[in-house]
Amino acid sequence: MKIKSIFFFMFFIFVGTCILPGQELTAIVKDSLTQKSIPFASIYLNSGTGVVANEEGRFRLIYDTLNENDSIFVSCMGYKTLGLPFSSVKDSIFYLNPKTIELNSIILSNKELDVKDILKEIQKDIPEKYELGLTEKKLFFRETGSQEFKSLEVEIKKTSIDEFNQVFWDSTLYKIPKKNTWYFELIGNLNGDYNDKNQKLELIRALELEDKEKTAIFENIEKLFDTILKQNVKSNSFFKVRSGIIGGKVEADEINDTSKDTLTSKQKLQKEKEAFLKWRKRVLSNLVSSLFDEEKLDLAILKKASKYKFTQTDFTYLGDTPVYIINFNPNGNADYKGKIYVDAEKLALIRIEYKNIQPIRDFSMFGVSFKEDLREVIIQFKKSASNKYSLEYFDFNSSFEGGFDRPLVITEKNKIVKGRNKQNQLKMDLNVVNRNNQRYQLVVFETTPLNTNDFEDFQEKAEILPVNRVTYDPDFWEGYMIIEPNAAVKEFRVK
Repeated sequence: MKIKSIFFFMFFIFVGTCILPGQELTAIVKDSLTQKSIPFASIYLNSGTGVVANEEGRFRLIYDTLNENDSIFVSCMGYKTLGLPFSSVKDSIFYLNPKTIELNSIILSNKELDVKDILKEIQKDIPEKYELGLTEKKLFFRETGSQEFKSLEVEIKKTSIDEFNQVFWDSTLYKIPKKNTWYFELIGNLNGDYNDKNQKLELIRALELEDKEKTAIFENIEKLFDTILKQNVKSNSFFKVRSGIIGGKVEADEINDTSKDTLTSKQKLQKEKEAFLKWRKRVLSNLVSSLFDEEKLDLAILKKASKYKFTQTDFTYLGDTPVYIINFNPNGNADYKGKIYVDAEKLALIRIEYKNIQPIRDFSMFGVSFKEDLREVIIQFKKSASNKYSLEYFDFNSSFEGGFDRPLVITEKNKIVKGRNKQNQLKMDLNVVNRNNQRYQLVVFETTPLNTNDFEDFQEKAEILPVNRVTYDPDFWEGYMIIEPNAAVKEFRVK
């Protein structure tokens, strides 16, 4: 949505392939000894099509037609892979047995490699270890978000527009929701490689759980500001925005834009679809393109390895693949601690998980502040039919807070109108503190190589918008592969 009014400009100045319906299996994965659920286990069929269990160990697997030889496999780091004929599945609980560590010849032969050697080997022969070329990635994406205003205050010092008095601001800010939570989900096919410039998105279906009435409040406030501005702001004007020594210029038509009023309803709808496709492709592209830089793993931990102390702590298995477990902690002023899991045969990184131990960013100066105090990441790769690894699961969780506690002066100026250059002026003290939480979850069900001609011939089509719901609907994704929702999603209700 284009920001048109002075209010919204001020407000944001400080914040900077188709999966066919079929039959489904819903179940949970548990440890056979402890009876505890196992998060993020991989579940897949003979074909390679699969899904990842959520943090509660729950999953939903969609399948079309199966023959008598089809099997289901459940695997997780440190457990024996469970494989059984699909026809024999009777229960909704899959129990995995912990796998006994056996130092086979592969591990023994690599035993002489110290951690530094392993880290070096991880970055070698990347094209032979990972599927870096053009592929079609069948995926499900979930965004979880919340926003809370811890402070939202405006004190008017001077205004030449009578409507923008203190009473108006108090009543307007009172209407703004102080807290909002939303969930967004989509299914689609992301075509391309790991370059953000080589991405094309096919949207299949999308869902949003959000209180549209809260969104409408902002839209109604925007319309009210537009009306006031049209009555008071002259054509050909521009605005000088200043906060202390910080200033900038905004053209009046950037704020008071009426061009979309000339569009038909059909044209407005199509522009919404186009904006939605562009927005979602950008989010997905940013995630996948952050993994590789040409022929190297582009991960902060590996790029700044000298800032961390790496310790090989254990061996485990992923199915029959022996795996090194390496812990890392800051060796000085680094941000994260976590674990990496390395295929002992290929010496390829197959999983990384880490969490910050100090704020990622912490800035406060002259009344402007920003602090990111939580970042948790899980990245998991799965071996494909080509014997190369491809992205299976990406989980990015972040929490941050921004604030603006400064004077703000907005002045309308016009060089064409005779008389004084200054037309209108609004002076205020603005105090806004905003807490945001955001989580991205991406699971790739199937990765298929794509030739250059097919990629170039594919044309993106802006055809859908998300379906809005005010409560969780368990039937919405019936027949589609997804990450099973956790308890928070299931309990979502617009209040």
